[in-house]
Amino acid sequence: MNYKLRKAHKYIWLFIIIVLPPLIMFSIKDLDLSSSKNTSIKNEKSSTNKLIKVSENELVKVSWLQKEDMKSVEVILKTPLKSASSLVYTLTKNGEKGILIGSVSTVGIYQFDFQKPFDGIVIYDTLKETTITQLLF
Repeated sequence: MNYKLRKAHKYIWLFIIIVLPPLIMFSIKDLDLSSSKNTSIKNEKSSTNKLIKVSENELVKVSWLQKEDMKSVEVILKTPLKSASSLVYTLTKNGEKGILIGSVSTVGIYQFDFQKPFDGIVIYDTLKETTITQLLF
């Protein structure tokens, strides 16, 4: 390495040392790390709904809720699913999957509006064509 390269190398590293820490600090400052605000808003919304039925296992918790003029199903996914494509179906009286309600992917709360009551739900993996879990009310 000759004199010009050493000099350029020194100035480049000085520039990086001066500029990089403030950039990192500003990027961390812009992250939304206070997720408790979002969950409190969801809890307030769900408290206005009247709870009709609840069913739960180690994977999901399903609540049948009555809104002002409509019923809805709240699916709380507790653990991540190992399937890439998971759909939620109604469970018929025969124990088979019925009408498609919606899809679930990651851990979280999913709400689906539905008019007619049903006996339970089935979470079905469409790629492997297998049932992940069933819940009866």
